[in-house]
Amino acid sequence: MEKTLATPDNARSLSPSSSAAVKSRTGGFERRTKRRLSQTKASVCVSGQEEDDEEEVKEKIEALQRIIPGGTALGVDALFEETAGYIMSLQCQIKTIKVLTSFIQSLDKQDMKFGG
Repeated sequence: MEKTLATPDNARSLSPSSSAAVKSRTGGFERRTKRRLSQTKASVCVSGQEEDDEEEVKEKIEALQRIIPGGTALGVDALFEETAGYIMSLQCQIKTIKVLTSFIQSLDKQDMKFGG
């Protein structure tokens, strides 16, 4: 079982059996994805479909890297963490804009009420 530790340099701590096999974050992700896909679809999956699924995952990760600011420089694990933070940031900005809009509208109504 793998464990991911949050450290400043995004270093990963892996079990001894898998640490030798995983040389990079992206390569490790691809191997884990392929293994999971083959385990879950082994009884019904055709080899061509498995390759299509793997390619689809890669395409989606590349698209996400283009959307998230600085995403192209991040590994997959860090990309997902950054994506979560980015979504929360956007939600906070939306709430702030709604509050400010409501405040400005209430000021406009008060100005109209007093003939301003």
